[in-house]
Amino acid sequence: MVKLLHRTLLITALLFTGVVTASANTLTATVASNQVTKAEVFQLRLTYDDKVDSNRISFSVLESHFFLGQPSFGSSLNYVNGKRSSRSEWTIALKAKQLGTVTIPAFTIDGVSSQPITIQVSQDKDLPKPNDLVTIQSQLDKAVLYPNESTKLKTRLIIKSDPRRLQDVKLEPPFGQAFSVEQVGQPNQYQTVINGVEATVVDQTFNVTALNSGDQTLNSLSFSATFVFGNNRSGTTKLLPVQIAPEKIHVEVKPKPNSTDDAWLPTTSLSLKQRWLDDQGNVVPQEQQPLQLKVGDSITRQLTLTIQGITAEHFPEIMLSYPDAVRHYSEKPLFKNLDNGQTQMTIQQVLIAQQAGSFDLPPVTVGWFNTQTESKEISKVDGLQLDIAPTETAMITPVTSTPTAQNTEIIKDAGYWPYLAGMFALLWLTTLFWMLKTRTSTQSSSVLSTKPKSDLQALIDIIKSQDNLKVQYAVKQWLLSQKGKSAELELKILSELNIMAAAQYSHHPQQWCNTTLLSLIKKLDNLHDKSQNNSNLSKL
Repeated sequence: MVKLLHRTLLITALLFTGVVTASANTLTATVASNQVTKAEVFQLRLTYDDKVDSNRISFSVLESHFFLGQPSFGSSLNYVNGKRSSRSEWTIALKAKQLGTVTIPAFTIDGVSSQPITIQVSQDKDLPKPNDLVTIQSQLDKAVLYPNESTKLKTRLIIKSDPRRLQDVKLEPPFGQAFSVEQVGQPNQYQTVINGVEATVVDQTFNVTALNSGDQTLNSLSFSATFVFGNNRSGTTKLLPVQIAPEKIHVEVKPKPNSTDDAWLPTTSLSLKQRWLDDQGNVVPQEQQPLQLKVGDSITRQLTLTIQGITAEHFPEIMLSYPDAVRHYSEKPLFKNLDNGQTQMTIQQVLIAQQAGSFDLPPVTVGWFNTQTESKEISKVDGLQLDIAPTETAMITPVTSTPTAQNTEIIKDAGYWPYLAGMFALLWLTTLFWMLKTRTSTQSSSVLSTKPKSDLQALIDIIKSQDNLKVQYAVKQWLLSQKGKSAELELKILSELNIMAAAQYSHHPQQWCNTTLLSLIKKLDNLHDKSQNNSNLSKL
């Protein structure tokens, strides 16, 4: 009996053990090869015989020895011969960080673990060197500078490979603690052939300004990216990180000479030019002196300053003191970068004559330091002599009638005939006056109704356009056709033009309203119409 019970318990235990073993899940880790190169990318696959969530596996344990790709996860449910089975699978791309032997550790799910995998990492022998794929060339125009002086740094990036193989491209611009670096324009990218190899070239230009004196170091352009190489035969993919360190360029920044004043302008070349323009935009010759003007006339002084190796923020501010007889308004400077590396500033000053007399406009001088000869120089343009005449106004001379002497004849008694003759004469004159007045009124109305208004309307349109230079010219031309109508209104219109110019060209520009100017012009034009009407009536 005891033997039978013992045998029964043994069989039951064996059967129970078999059930547990048959129902246990497995976790398997596999790779295509356990011998790889350092640049080679390979796949790690984990398989678990049950359906679980993707977060049951964490690949962070691999980060110390491998570069990790983005893991992918999938699960499936299968029925075979009426039996159901589940499956979960993870796949991740790995790339070794170091040579030698590295180990993929075991992973565990619900107490079930995979086997560790030993990977042998060797050096690649068939990959190109980084310098065979990417080169950077740098050229600095000047290696000796003064504080605030600028020069051009030209860089050329040459990629001797298909740019579609590049990943994670990073370009670091030039920099230096003692320099201010700004990119000039946009990069120029093009394709070319170098020693029979198709290459991609990127040209860039940077403006480098010295800040502090001393022996300084300028770091040129740097490059980093990952090149992808695939082998169609073996199906392997290799990643080659490429980093090109910036070239270190030595620059000598000389100290500012003690003899210089606060207006420090170091450069190898400076040009100062000027033009005088009348109110119609015509160039006034410099030798045409003194220049004849009238009160209310305007001229424009155009100054052009071109400097090599100086950025716009370091250009000098041109300040001039004009006589009180001339009101001046300076426009905002316009800057332009020329192709030869020079920077050009253009200033326009509008000068309006306000008082009659002879006056001298001041010259313009710009002091600068020649970095080639290491000496101070001065560039100068001459001023201009003005002869301002008062505004001509036509004087209206009143016409006075001189009474004519009349002989008085005394008639003693002419009867009633003189009264009858006088009555008929009065009736005839009344009828004649009524006929003439009716015809004159009709003609006058016809003349007034057909008078053209195109000139006045064109002037109003120009004033409403708020183009002050056009307004100045158009109003003055229109006033020429209104001479002798009202000197008071003409002076008020010229005064309003001065107010308009002051609103735009003063150091604190303000909004100008054209309502007053339009009202004055319409008054003067209406006065012109009334004078024409009066002249037509006087003829009758």
